[in-house]
Amino acid sequence: MPVETDLKTAYRLLYDDKEPEKALELYDSVLKQSPSNLVAHVYKAACLEKLYYGFKDWHSQETLTNASDLLHKALRIAEGRGDRSKQGLVNFRLFVHHFNRKEYLKAKEYLDHAKVLGYQDNTLPMWEFNLSRKLKKLKNTNEESESNKKTTTRAKPTAAASATEATEATCANAPTTAESTAPASIVTNVTEGKPKFRVDWYQSSKSVTISLFTSTLPVSKESVSVNFALGNQEMTLTYPIPNSGSEFQYNVKLAYEIDPSDIFVSVFTKKIEVTLRKKSTIQWKYLEDTGVPKDSSASFPKIETQPLSTALKYPSSSKKTIDWSKVDLDDEQESSDNADAFFQQLYANADPDTKRAMMKSFVESNGTALNTNWSEVSKGKVESSPPEGLELKKW
Repeated sequence: MPVETDLKTAYRLLYDDKEPEKALELYDSVLKQSPSNLVAHVYKAACLEKLYYGFKDWHSQETLTNASDLLHKALRIAEGRGDRSKQGLVNFRLFVHHFNRKEYLKAKEYLDHAKVLGYQDNTLPMWEFNLSRKLKKLKNTNEESESNKKTTTRAKPTAAASATEATEATCANAPTTAESTAPASIVTNVTEGKPKFRVDWYQSSKSVTISLFTSTLPVSKESVSVNFALGNQEMTLTYPIPNSGSEFQYNVKLAYEIDPSDIFVSVFTKKIEVTLRKKSTIQWKYLEDTGVPKDSSASFPKIETQPLSTALKYPSSSKKTIDWSKVDLDDEQESSDNADAFFQQLYANADPDTKRAMMKSFVESNGTALNTNWSEVSKGKVESSPPEGLELKKW
């Protein structure tokens, strides 16, 4: 079978069929026929990374080391050929490799180099945004760590502590390997441009729904992969971007744990929705973990019903007590209240698109129409529609 055909089949196995082991075998076969095939080196490394993060049997340092060696060999091949576009691709893959290993300073080096080489990809803004958040968090952690060191040193003014402080001061003045590659000015001046996707979320007492609004949607919900780590709290959502050699990736450490056995993914025309079942009925104040100790008692309030005789007695200065449950209400008023309650309940339980449709149709029609179909309402202004026998007057 021709090498190009094998490469296409292996790529499909890796990203579409999610069969990294089979893809790995095919890339090995290609490299036996063509030892200097750059594409096979790059995506064999991608296979090893998928296996490392998704399969327990492959979760070893040797797997990551082999992936790194393959990427560096691919880089040497591209540099030897003087192919800037391939150099850009390999630098980008090295960025992803180190980003996933949480080596963010090293990852930034490769991302910057890929951009200098003119590498173009629809996911670059997303990656830059994720990297800027990680670097900012890393910078804050380092500052907090340094502050704690100083506090500890001052709390124990012993001779040993003084010696340690002097040593730390000497080390601080000497450039280290990690910091010399990414000065502090770079960390604070990371590209802050908004990514080409937006995140929104809402919750109920039992679930959390995350919406990702993006122009690079997956082919179907079956191609979306959602994985969890760190006690079912750190979520990674990935899928191959159609007609591209890239992969969309969204990482988030959730505020609380969820049940990984109950995940529902939906793909709409402009967004992806992931609904997760909570492990407990705690009301989330934030989607992402803030590192602040959480109040486990902050659950959704329970609505307690009172007996009718006490529920309808209201404070009054009158000496005469009135039992409002025995007062007959006007039928028309009762019907109106029931209708209002119905529409309030309908709005409260609706999805975001239905809420937008209801609000837009009600406001634009001056309260004469109510439509729950956003695909219809979004097409234009909703005209006023007065009840039969009444005439609309403009003031």
